[in-house]
Amino acid sequence: MVNFENNIGRRIGISIRALASLIMVFAGIWLVPSGIVLHFASHDGLTLWNHILMSIHNTASLLFVSSAIVHVLLNRKALTNHWRTRTGEYIRFKRELFIAALGVSGFILFVAFHTLHI
Repeated sequence: MVNFENNIGRRIGISIRALASLIMVFAGIWLVPSGIVLHFASHDGLTLWNHILMSIHNTASLLFVSSAIVHVLLNRKALTNHWRTRTGEYIRFKRELFIAALGVSGFILFVAFHTLHI
């Protein structure tokens, strides 16, 4: 397997890892306000603004997800080592893990399905 960062990143003088992380940070910064404003601007009279905000939000989402994938791929060895060393610690909190996963998922689904009340 070819080491992408050493072959490409060194040649052009930038760190691909740092670039992927920073793209993820700035895309995340764009995601939050565009999502909030998009939620409140979803009225019939604001169709043009709706399209602009949707384009901003979708583009930021695409950049965030793609840079997160690149970030995970470039840091897979460190992430794997961290996961292996912390597995026992995570298992110790399995009740809290279950409650958090179930609670967050339940709350998100409850809020998302509010549109189905008739």
